[in-house]
Amino acid sequence: MHCPAEIADILLCILQTGVMRIRTFAWQGRTELCAIESDHIHNIPSLIMNYSLEKLFYYWDIERPEYIRQVATEHLDGWDPMWRRLGQEIEVIGVVTTPR
Repeated sequence: MHCPAEIADILLCILQTGVMRIRTFAWQGRTELCAIESDHIHNIPSLIMNYSLEKLFYYWDIERPEYIRQVATEHLDGWDPMWRRLGQEIEVIGVVTTPR
């Protein structure tokens, strides 16, 4: 299945933001945060290239909450607008698909 353009755009923004944060944390010598950031985003290229609802829901329901659990609140800045947009897209998909 082809990744819908709206979802791909959001996922690419998430990926770009994650890479930029990894670079910043690396320059600061904060390797633990680099690892957490890369765990958060490392499956996104596969999700875009080999899109499936299962993979999208896995990111939304498992990987994103795990990332939130691992980082301090101050490190969540910037994610909310992208996650809100993705959540809206997932709600639209949820209306036309069977419940998870």
